[in-house]
Amino acid sequence: MSFCPQCRYEYQAEVLVCPDCNEALVDQLQPQSPVAMVPDESWVVMGKVSSQMKTELAKGSLDSNNIPSVILSTSFNAYGKGMDFQSGLLNSSSEMNVIMVPREFQDDAEVVLGAVLGDDLIRVED
Repeated sequence: MSFCPQCRYEYQAEVLVCPDCNEALVDQLQPQSPVAMVPDESWVVMGKVSSQMKTELAKGSLDSNNIPSVILSTSFNAYGKGMDFQSGLLNSSSEMNVIMVPREFQDDAEVVLGAVLGDDLIRVED
């Protein structure tokens, strides 16, 4: 058996190139580095959402696309404590939820959140 190093799909030995990824197949897959399951410096802020309904829609969409995510409330005082993700998140006059994903899922999350929330995702400036 051979494997695609990109999508990790398994193919019969006679297949040499992944038809989906156009990658040369390998005999063995390298172990994947585990994704941090709690926010740390490897996670990025995708933006803020102003309502619980939109937050649940965003979280459900990320989950259904196998994108790890966490939702943090800006009213949660420990947000950012010891982790300087973004300055000014707690200075908002209204409570909002912050959506974070691991950096390696940022591009996919951008597509999913853009499709689901559009302009309802409030971008956080770097």
